[in-house]
Amino acid sequence: MKRAVAALVVTAVAVVLLARYETHPPPTPPPRPRPAATPAPPPPGVRVGTGPLVTTPFSSIQVRAELTRGQLTGVRTLSLTGADAHTQALNARAEPILREEALRAGSADIDVVSGATYTSESWISSLRAAIRDARRG
Repeated sequence: MKRAVAALVVTAVAVVLLARYETHPPPTPPPRPRPAATPAPPPPGVRVGTGPLVTTPFSSIQVRAELTRGQLTGVRTLSLTGADAHTQALNARAEPILREEALRAGSADIDVVSGATYTSESWISSLRAAIRDARRG
């Protein structure tokens, strides 16, 4: 009888401990969007344009373009937020690829990054508008 009571107590304690055991960490709050930094004035002969903040269900993206003698010579992402950790990881992977391809092409006529279609399309859209803004300015 004593063994049965001991086994029952040990089993009850084990069930309580297993019920309270967390198999994954608690969710972390989403990061706050970084405020856009005030850009430094461009060097002489460089025109700067800022694209609109393009919002999708997953991200908000804004791009700034620098043109020297009408050619795209600089691209800066002013805002790139993601709704969740997965989107943030996609954005972090896609943004440098998009920037490099735009500078290599000298325009916004680039392909989207596979797996980050919404991010790519939004980034390219903001860049196109930034280039138009710089050419007007």
